[in-house]
Amino acid sequence: MADIAKNDIPTGKREMSLFKKLTAIPYLLVLLALLMPLANVSCNDEKVVAEPNLYELASGLNLETALKEPALGILHKMQSGNPAALEKFKDAMPHFPKMEPVSALYAVLIGTVIAAVFALFTPLGSIAMGMITMVAMWFFLAQLGQVNASMGIPLLKVEPGPGIQAASFMILIGTAMNLASIIRPIVDEIKAKRAAKKKS
Repeated sequence: MADIAKNDIPTGKREMSLFKKLTAIPYLLVLLALLMPLANVSCNDEKVVAEPNLYELASGLNLETALKEPALGILHKMQSGNPAALEKFKDAMPHFPKMEPVSALYAVLIGTVIAAVFALFTPLGSIAMGMITMVAMWFFLAQLGQVNASMGIPLLKVEPGPGIQAASFMILIGTAMNLASIIRPIVDEIKAKRAAKKKS
């Protein structure tokens, strides 16, 4: 009976159902992509001194372990020889040298999962959630510049890391697949109407 019921489903609908399931994959791959650095923090000599990923930032980044030389050396000098600078750090980061957890970043992960689930039922909703998630990631990256300024370490710059780039690419692939899911039935319907007109 199950085989008969399965055979009753038109081939086109079965293919579309499978395609929608596959559309969820790029969004789920975003979760893996964000294990890579979300941002690259580098000195004026282009040497990368920190590569935090989204999960580290969300749970609270420890500057003592995250920073590399020469930024780490500058940080230690400020701690030992500049109490005023240390107090400034503590104003921005009460638990210095650990940054406050950015729990809002977990919303990016939740949004990605929702986009993957929506891909199975509502491609338009999936597109919307994916775009909101991607904008949120890039907005946060822009805010990292302000965190960098509050640290008081000169000549540091924040640039997009491979994690945010890969995650954005996966979201764009998911968006393209969702658009295909929306457009395909419309095209099939137009073709069916034209075929019916020719027969009549």
